[in-house]
Amino acid sequence: MLDLRSKFPDYYQYHGRNISKKLSLSNVRILNDYYSKYSLDKKILNISSKTSTEQLLQSNLFKKVIIEVGFGDGEHLIESALSNPKVLFVGSEVYVNGVAKVLKQILEKDIKNIRLCGMNFVYLLNILNQNSIDELKIINPDPWHKKRHFKRRLVNLENIIKIIGIVKNKYASYITTDSESYFNYINEIFSSNSKIIHENKNKILSKNDRLYGVSRYQRKAIKNGKKIYQLTF
Repeated sequence: MLDLRSKFPDYYQYHGRNISKKLSLSNVRILNDYYSKYSLDKKILNISSKTSTEQLLQSNLFKKVIIEVGFGDGEHLIESALSNPKVLFVGSEVYVNGVAKVLKQILEKDIKNIRLCGMNFVYLLNILNQNSIDELKIINPDPWHKKRHFKRRLVNLENIIKIIGIVKNKYASYITTDSESYFNYINEIFSSNSKIIHENKNKILSKNDRLYGVSRYQRKAIKNGKKIYQLTF
């Protein structure tokens, strides 16, 4: 992964912080020795127009395919994969420390139904076929609060249209955020473009909801008194 980041910087470009602290030697070793085995990155770099999502993911070996974007340290991704061995989970995350932690868990627990993507998620999104994914979750994407940074936001009209295209059914795509302004921003996208995208459903999550407190970042926000909003479309 680390060599790919240096050779193909555009694919791994992210304006925020993607390494929070210096990687330990053991994590560097894990990434160098095992990342390519569980990663989609090289396949994405070498993909052709004839490559199908089924070929890319080898999804014919599984009953369903679920993508989790922004898995952080990977607690929810690992738990989901262990609980559903017949489902393929694709984890997309630019946070290198988190990718290393998940890879370590995959090796220790011999998890066979996780594939990783360390690139900017847009590059994965752009090559997935129509109606090829069963469920997609974007967990607390960076809200980029300053107006001049709105263009950096992952959730925009263009990407919503692409997500609707690749996910098989309505209301199988989920976005969570602790930012009320981002929540309102996304709602405005749906309400202003009702002729080209279907409506969304909204709720404030509570302890009984499955995507409540699924990451360390979320739990920190909850501890600080923030609400977790969910948009389903």
